[in-house]
Amino acid sequence: MESIRVRPYTSADYPFICELDAPLFSGMGGPVLFRHIEELFPSLFFVAENDAGNIIGYILGGIHLDDAATGKLIRIGVVPNYQRRECGTKLTAALFAEMKRRDVTAVHLTVAETNTAAITFYKKLGFVQKERIPEYFYPATPRLVLWKTL
Repeated sequence: MESIRVRPYTSADYPFICELDAPLFSGMGGPVLFRHIEELFPSLFFVAENDAGNIIGYILGGIHLDDAATGKLIRIGVVPNYQRRECGTKLTAALFAEMKRRDVTAVHLTVAETNTAAITFYKKLGFVQKERIPEYFYPATPRLVLWKTL
């Protein structure tokens, strides 16, 4: 079975992450987001590679500026043929380990209420729904807010 290795993001990964992200999150500003996370939270940006060294996934995290004990899982992306193969689990484990190292005690995220696969994944990791916001990003685009204690 092919192995999956998680490592910290480097700026050399940028074009590969942008290419991977485009079909997953079309129109959601990946290239700009990645540069901001690279500058603001470089230690909370991880990539996953397969045995051939190809990037197959990434995860972005952040820490609230007004509450250093609260983290945010900003985005996770995994190419379709590596979904449900522990890639997302390994990426979140790396992010949560770094957050714990930085004394983060809780992490939250938002997810589209129609994204049942992601909601199932997050609940498996121990996230619980705390809120539903009807127009989080755009009018008539509700998001669920999920929290997890680390």
